[in-house]
Amino acid sequence: MAPTVAPFGKEQLSATDDQLLIRYQERILIQILVGEWKSPIDVSLITGSTSTIDNLRKNEFTGDLFWGERNGTTNGRTTIMTRTADGTVSELTPEPFQARSHVHEYGGGVFTLGSNFLVSSNDADQRLYKVDLSTRQSTPLTPQSKVWRYADIEIHPSEKFLICVREDHTVDTPQTIINTLVVVRLDINEPNVEILAEGADFYSSPRFNPVNPSEFVYYSWDHPFMTWDHTQVYYNHLNISDDAVKIVSQKLLSGEDKTHEESANQPRFASDGTLYFVSDKSGFWNLYSYKDGGKVELVLQEPMKVEFQGLYHLAIIDTKDKTMRQVPIDFHVIMSVYTSTEGQDDILLLEVACYNVPAQVISYNLSNNTYEVMMKSSSVEVPKGYISKPESLTFKTTGGREAYALYYPPANPDYVAPERTLPPLRVLSHGGPTAAYTSKLDWEINYFTSRGIACIAVNYGGSTGYGRAFRNSLRTQWGVVDVDDCSNAATYLVERGDVDGNKLAVIGGSAGGYTTLACLAFRNVFNAGVSHYGICDLEVLAKDTHKFELRYPESLIGPYPSAREVYLERSPLYSADKINCPCAFFQGVEDKVVPSNQAELMVNALKKRGIPVAFVLFEGEGHGFRIPKNIRAALQGEISFLGRIFGFTAFDAIPIDISNEDAIGK
Repeated sequence: MAPTVAPFGKEQLSATDDQLLIRYQERILIQILVGEWKSPIDVSLITGSTSTIDNLRKNEFTGDLFWGERNGTTNGRTTIMTRTADGTVSELTPEPFQARSHVHEYGGGVFTLGSNFLVSSNDADQRLYKVDLSTRQSTPLTPQSKVWRYADIEIHPSEKFLICVREDHTVDTPQTIINTLVVVRLDINEPNVEILAEGADFYSSPRFNPVNPSEFVYYSWDHPFMTWDHTQVYYNHLNISDDAVKIVSQKLLSGEDKTHEESANQPRFASDGTLYFVSDKSGFWNLYSYKDGGKVELVLQEPMKVEFQGLYHLAIIDTKDKTMRQVPIDFHVIMSVYTSTEGQDDILLLEVACYNVPAQVISYNLSNNTYEVMMKSSSVEVPKGYISKPESLTFKTTGGREAYALYYPPANPDYVAPERTLPPLRVLSHGGPTAAYTSKLDWEINYFTSRGIACIAVNYGGSTGYGRAFRNSLRTQWGVVDVDDCSNAATYLVERGDVDGNKLAVIGGSAGGYTTLACLAFRNVFNAGVSHYGICDLEVLAKDTHKFELRYPESLIGPYPSAREVYLERSPLYSADKINCPCAFFQGVEDKVVPSNQAELMVNALKKRGIPVAFVLFEGEGHGFRIPKNIRAALQGEISFLGRIFGFTAFDAIPIDISNEDAIGK
């Protein structure tokens, strides 16, 4: 166990078989089993006192802030909040409005701002609505039809129309869903939608040139590629009239290479009309620029072996002399960067976080490197000592490769573990699978570490943030590289003496749930597993998933059906006979990405073999849990399950049913 408190051997005040009081630096510490430590970081704090903030926007005319927020008071509903220049915070979209889109099933890009209005998708009917910022009245902009979904909205500077992504589910199969860019009129009373660009499988990020609003950019991609594999950025010229908006010419700026090894995205125009975007044609996502009629140029003199997508450092680039200088900042993660209103060139608006500071929005003054907190995702003040400080690890893994992780040791100033004992370990496998863990404050991780359970968040081969070669290491190797790296992360900590090698659990959601189950089926490292809406049958994934990820398995595993045997070999469902440790499954009934029958099949297969297994099904949940009571139930259910396996009883655990419970420990 990493030393978060004093080593043993101090003055003993009293002793029993399972509890010991130790005096250390005038503080009385209770020696008690890890997992049974009491903590102020409870389920009520996580779901009731913290908020999820996303899609931050700023009204350049007034300086008012707008964002999507989800917390315990909204019961999983995302509402749009605003903060005026004088600091007044209020809700713009009260119930029953929910600012959510289901484009690509995952949603995103749900609303944007005009001068005195905003436009947002509403979850109830998937229509776009115009919300007047003064009266807060909403007016539908798109026809009443649940087969159309809208996202990634960009309002033209004239405010007569907008361009956005539309997903057409008229024929609702993954192979027949149609994605287009459409024009939605804002200057007429009747809902009006016209297709602007079509033919590609996917579109994203339409953005207008502020200097010449008849120019706009977007990027698109086609199956079998994902956005991080191969995309194409197009620079377009529009013909705009009262009757129609049409593309009259376009230029391809990236993605021409025949190897399909360039991913370019995040196009943005500067105030002088220069377009900036990131491309990884050098091997890492670096910044490039383009001016109409010119050529694409690297913003710096030479490409850097760092990613300019996903921000962990703040820097300023002089685009004339192509130099960069670091800006000192106290936060470990920078999620969003915005320039401030006109006339405030030295002020940045940043969405930031740290391992011990909840996500917040700050106004950062570049002239003196000071900042003002504008808003916080949580007002909770947790006493010092209960937040675990992550250790950044680079460790050797199979085949001489390196992988990365964040190790969170137990942290609680009131307790120590019994002598000669080490904590259990939760190995966390992220989703995506091309996602990545960051060191921003994670309340769920600290829920466990403050109770004495160590956690390690693994950025296995394939994770974003380490360059294209590292991402590509997962190609055709899903279920191998990720499994090796998660297993080796656990072994690394065991060998280092940090954790108990007989109390290792692997946990993950979605693609991370697949890695979790694959670790249990194909490696003999872990003693328990917890899958949140994880994939059990890769063949079903290849045959029946949503459009966005329809061809994703081809790069992760191989072409289907020619590689069918590989799909079966790597499917935990068909190797359930190899799983010999307890498992818990948490699943949403309405999950369209990983249908609940996958978990049910796996649970039944384990039950038949006498393996201890828990299965918790949540009504009203899709892919990922949003309703506070279900988030609480999943947390308390997991710690109850792990306690039953590893021999502790958490103070706030709520027992869950475990089939074949008598087999635990045998």
